[in-house]
Formats: sequence, structure tokens, C-alpha cells
Amino acid sequence: MHIHKLKKKIKKKKEGKYLTKKHILRKLFLNEEEFRKLCIFKGIYPKDFKEIPLKYRKKFYKHKVFYTRNDFLKLSHEKIINDFRKIKIYLKKYKKCKLTLEDFTRSKNIVANFPVYKLEHIIKERYPILSYAVDHLDDALSCIIAYSQLPSNHKYGIKNNMVKTCEMLKDHFHYYVYKTNRIKKAFISVKGYYLQAEILKKKVTWIIPHIFTPYLDTSIDFKLISDFIEYYIALLKFVLFKLYKLDNMLYPPKQDNDLKNEKLAHLSYDKDYSTNENNIDINMNQELQSKCNVNTNEDLNTCQEKTKEKNHKSDNNPHEHTTNIDNNNFNNIHLQDNCDLNKNEGKNLTNNIIHKNSEADNGHVHPDDHIDIDEHNKLKELFKNHIFYIHNDMPFDVLSIIILSCGGKISWNSRISPIHYDDNNITHEIYEKDKNTIHLNNPENEYKRIHIQPQYIFDCLNEKNILPCSDYLTEKENLPVHLSPFIEDENFKNLVKKEEYTINKMLNQKIKEEQYKDFSKENNNIFKSPNYKEEEEEENDDRETANLILNNKRQAALNNQLERENEDINQLKENDTILNKQTDQTQILKTQNLKSQEQEIQRHKIVLSKKKRKLFARIDMAQKRQKATIDKFMKKINKNKSK
Repeated sequence: MHIHKLKKKIKKKKEGKYLTKKHILRKLFLNEEEFRKLCIFKGIYPKDFKEIPLKYRKKFYKHKVFYTRNDFLKLSHEKIINDFRKIKIYLKKYKKCKLTLEDFTRSKNIVANFPVYKLEHIIKERYPILSYAVDHLDDALSCIIAYSQLPSNHKYGIKNNMVKTCEMLKDHFHYYVYKTNRIKKAFISVKGYYLQAEILKKKVTWIIPHIFTPYLDTSIDFKLISDFIEYYIALLKFVLFKLYKLDNMLYPPKQDNDLKNEKLAHLSYDKDYSTNENNIDINMNQELQSKCNVNTNEDLNTCQEKTKEKNHKSDNNPHEHTTNIDNNNFNNIHLQDNCDLNKNEGKNLTNNIIHKNSEADNGHVHPDDHIDIDEHNKLKELFKNHIFYIHNDMPFDVLSIIILSCGGKISWNSRISPIHYDDNNITHEIYEKDKNTIHLNNPENEYKRIHIQPQYIFDCLNEKNILPCSDYLTEKENLPVHLSPFIEDENFKNLVKKEEYTINKMLNQKIKEEQYKDFSKENNNIFKSPNYKEEEEEENDDRETANLILNNKRQAALNNQLERENEDINQLKENDTILNKQTDQTQILKTQNLKSQEQEIQRHKIVLSKKKRKLFARIDMAQKRQKATIDKFMKKINKNKSK
């Protein structure tokens, strides 16, 4: 083959690498809606016109959408395309039976056998390992939670079934998070409440938006959003099933009807707050006791038969006889204990499975793993022996997730709540006090409890310690600065500016030091030594000496700074004089260069032909006209400014 023909062949191949959307739709026999769904499910996005090389842009246009040939091959081998075609056929049959033939029985059968496509094989292709899927849960969770708060409207493309499934999956995830104590960070912002959990050593962050009245904007294409959410629902179901299985939990969890009617979201799946819990426990105990009794009776019968055979031996050795009877009694008691502990077997294995898998993958234990385990255990028991009463005005969902994941207990204004408002065991009460309205009917001092604002819980979680409540009381209007804990994460640096974060941190350090000093003094007053006053005087002397040393150092630093500034000013003056001299020299050189350039141009003109001289003259005239117009325009502007 000739070289020119070979080059053309290679060029055609490279031009054929990029295909238009119209070309792909013709080949696959799909609508735009079906093609859009397929691209969203497979994670294929169009290429920008700038990504195409400059050599091959001649055949393509800017306003068109392009895909690569590899993308086309991925889409052409997809199973869902056949399902789309089946759906079209069934829709035609349904319209024919209902409208033209008016055969309603047959139309009902068509609806019952309507084809449905599944996305499980696509999720397995995109995420072969579970940890990859957990990495991409951020967008999925935040979209599903936002979609669950929208009102259903078929005109805009918001389906009622999708909204209900989103609510259900949101509650399933929140139930899993606080049951397994996964929450690590939280933050209140204008958009909503940011929460972060650590699942399989991966950080997952999502937003729970503030309660608002939704407004449906016509400019937004909700049909496109519903396509994304259809994929996110399949992904979240797949991930939740695997996570529940790892922690020995049933999926989907059972829901209590009474708690569901009160709209308690994730708490409706919790057995600890269910109304029928006591009845269930009694039935379970009865079943376990019956099983244990059957086992014990069988064991006793076998033991009696054995003892009859061994009577002669026991007469000779009375010690053996006593030991055998004692062992049989011990085994019967041990069986009963095992039956009672069958409920809590799964709970003890939740944390061990994840750590064993991580150790098996790496082949050795990293020293940072011990630090992570210590932090996890610390957060797990952060609000231990604390009972919080949450008022109706507060964000119940967010506060309940954080408190329960950190080992605390909850109560609220309802007949179903396990702890009522009158109970003296309640340690804290969460609400915000308005100036104009009285929030509580009862006075604050009636019950011995601390009245705090909701920011206290978020700050305690971020600091991983129980902070003093004096700054977060409901009486105070100016609360401490609420800092973002996501500044250290690479993906979340855009949430808060680094400068603001550092300034706020510097301001908070002094306040925290004073708080901890006051708190330690109050605790140490109980255990005062006899030489306490002498120790205090020594400490005061040390502080005074330290302050004097610091002041001397500051003054020395200021003097050095002033000397340096004076030196810099003198250097600047010298530099200015040098620069002025240099500028004068440069101007002289420029004028000389311009003269020399003009002389050279005139010499070249003499050598040129008549045609080229005329052309050069025209160019000169055009440049002079442009300069004249610019000068006129600038003069007019200067006159207007002077007026």
C-alpha cells in the first residue's frame, strides 16, 4: 500500500474514534430518554469539543454532543436495551387492549406481567469491591435525603413510589449508623446538617437539609434527577444489604406500627423504643425456657441410664459418684445460661469482623489501627449515663442519631417515649429560648437538670470530649464559635476558608484554657492539701516571673523590628534614586533606537518595487487613522471626567 493511502486510512480511524449522539441513537434504536437513562446507569458522560484533537475537528461541530467508540461498544452490549424494547411492546399492547378493544381483564394481565429491568449487574461491574461502593455514597445519600423531602408531582416527574423508597432507605441507613456507633463528625451550616461516618475505614459524609416548604421551579428538569435517584436507590440497597450482613443484622429491619404513625423515622425500627417490646421478650423467654427444659430432660434420662450401669463402680469409689452428679448439674445450668445469652451473640461480633478482614488483607496490624480503635471506643461511650430531653422545636432526627451513636439516651414529648419529662434521671434538656415567648410551662429550677442549646452536642462530638455546659446555656445569646471539623479532609476544604478557621481557632484557645482552669479549680478544692496556700503563692511567683520574661522578649522583638523597618526605608530611598537614573538612561536609549529603526525602514523602502511601496503607504495611513480616532476618543473621556 502506498504511503498516502495508508495515512488516509489512519486518519479515518482516528476520526471514527468520536461519534455523535445522533449516530449512536440510530445504531441502538433508542429514544433520547432511554439513552440518557442508560448513560447515567453505566456512568458514561459526553466528551467536550476541546478534548478532540485539532487535526480532527474539521468534521465536528461545537453545538453537537460526542462520545467515544469505546463508550458506544459498552452501551451496545448492555442487557437493559432489550428490557427497554420489551417495555415499548407491552405499552403498545396495553393501549390497544384498553382504548381500542376495551378488554379490561386482558389489560390487567398485561400490567401484572409488565417487564422490569434490574441494575444489580451494573453495580457489580462498576464496583467489584464493597469498599469502592462505600467511597461513592456521599452524593447518593445527600440526593436521596433531599428527594425524600419533595412533594410527589407526576407533571414534574417526581414519583410517589420513589419518594417513599427514599424515606425508607434514609431511615435504614441512619438506623445502621447509630446502632453500630459510626458517627465521627458533625457540623451545622446554612445548607443543613453535615454528618460524617466511618464505614469500612472509609469516610462517608452527607447533608440532612433544614425543614423547609419546597418550591418546585419549572427551570429544573426533575425527570433527569429522578433517573439519577433510580440508580442511587439500587446502589444504596445493595450496600446496606452487605453492611447489615457484616454486622449480623437483619435486612430490611422490622418496623413498629405505633412508632411509624408518630413519624419517628429511624427510631421506628429500633426494638428498644417499640411498644410491644415487653410482650416480645416474654414470648422469647418462654420459647427459650421450653427448649432448655426439653434438652435438660433428655440429658437427665441419658444420665439415669448411665448411672444404673455404673452403680457397682460407684460403690467402690464414692468420690467418683459425687463428681459425676455435680458435672451433670453443672452442664444443665450451663445450657440454661447459653439459651439466655443467644440474643446477644451477634452484638459481640460486630466490631471483630471488620478488624479481622482488614488484618487479613494487609497481613499485619498497623500501629495506627490501635489509635482508631481507642477513638472509636471513646466516642462510643461519650454520652454514657446522660439522658437528653429533646423539645419539639429542635431537629430531632439529627440530635437523636448523634446522641444514640455516642451511647446516650433520649426522651421526647410523647406517650411512647420510654422516659417522660417528669423523670428525675434526665440530665440535660435541649431547647432554644426566645426573647418574646416563654418556651416552657414549668420553671427551670423545678427539676435538677442542665438546660443547653443544640450546638453543645455537635461541639462535644467534634472535640471528642464532654465540654463544660456553662457556655451553652439557654440564657446566653453569644455562643462560642462553631468551627468546621472538615478542614483537615482533602475533599471538604471548600466548606470553610482556612484563614477564617485559623482566626477562630486562635480566639477559642484562650477561652478554652480559662474554662478548663476554672473547672479544675472547682474539682481540686475538695482535695486541698495542708500546704495549699504556700503552693498557690509559689505558682503565682512563677507566673509573674514568666510574664516578666515574656514582656522583655516582646520588647526586644519590637526593637529589632523597628530597626529592620528603618533599614528597609533607607534601602528603598537608595533604590528609588537608582531607578530614576536608570529610567532616564532607558528613555534616551529608546529615542536613539526609534531613530535608527526609522532610518532602516527608509533604506528598505528604496529597495522595494512600486507596488510594495504603495501597499506599505496604505498600511501606514491606516495605522495613523487608528491612532487619530483613539486620541479623539480619549480626549472626550478626559473632558467628561473633568466636568
